[in-house]
Amino acid sequence: MRALVTGASGFVGWHLCEHLVAAGDQVVGLSASGRWPEARAGLSRSVRLEAVDLADVAEEVLADLIRRKRPEAIYHLAAQSNPSRSVDDPRGTWALNLGGTLNLLEAVKAAGVEPRPRVILVGSGVCYGNPAPEHIPVREDCPLRPNNPYAASKGAADLLGIQHALGHGADVVIVRPFNHAGPGQSPSYVLAALALQVAEVEAGRKARVEVGNLDVVRDFTDVRDVARGYRLLAQRGRAGEVYNLGSGRGTKIADAADLLASMARVPVEVHVDPARVRPVDQPLLVADSSKLREATGWEPEFPIERTLADMLDHFRGGLSA
Repeated sequence: MRALVTGASGFVGWHLCEHLVAAGDQVVGLSASGRWPEARAGLSRSVRLEAVDLADVAEEVLADLIRRKRPEAIYHLAAQSNPSRSVDDPRGTWALNLGGTLNLLEAVKAAGVEPRPRVILVGSGVCYGNPAPEHIPVREDCPLRPNNPYAASKGAADLLGIQHALGHGADVVIVRPFNHAGPGQSPSYVLAALALQVAEVEAGRKARVEVGNLDVVRDFTDVRDVARGYRLLAQRGRAGEVYNLGSGRGTKIADAADLLASMARVPVEVHVDPARVRPVDQPLLVADSSKLREATGWEPEFPIERTLADMLDHFRGGLSA
């Protein structure tokens, strides 16, 4: 399969590119920087990376690229993906998350390629906001109640995708992944922050692990399972449909911290830092992914214990380098 991946140099992007290459796909990546992270420089041998800023690209330039590459599947991952950062920069978040999606979908339409490429539009489970108890686990028909600019912009981009599917016959499949994690994730996300700090305590660089709200429950899926789910949707999803992607298992942050502490090579103290408690923290968010499972046969293969162990090993390697 010929694949185009936007946001290819990001955390999920390069995991997806690695998965697609391993599956035998021909992959072209788009990235605002046009550069792979140093740790993934080897991907340049198998994935051509083009410098394209989706928030600021001419429609004809992008349409011409689509005509030349003729992708069968376009995985749209490019986004400002940090909810906390979106509060500080709402305009930049909307410009990329909604504006970039509009630029891509209009370019696909203008390219006029037949057969039309399938667009896997990556949304987010956080667009459901703080669901009422009767909506847990969260199905795709749960009302959208976003409580930060990231969540709102992703929900709006989903509606744009549905509009293009219904109004223009675009082959758009929307996927809403819930929280995901894995080796290489930025420590601006909670599990990566915990794993890095445990590695720093082991290395004698920190006295203890600092955390925010330990009572929050999230549905964490390994990024490698997420990447596999995206490709399965490219093969078996239905145009115009929305699919939740999550393990279906809720993990309390306190339990994740305890698991990481139990893997540590030295005793680890965990301390709650009020400054790390976000102003808007959803207490419970767990996915119902039965629609995805029925459509594709997807099942998560990486338990949370394996994900945390691999993340901890990743940070150990970085600190010893």
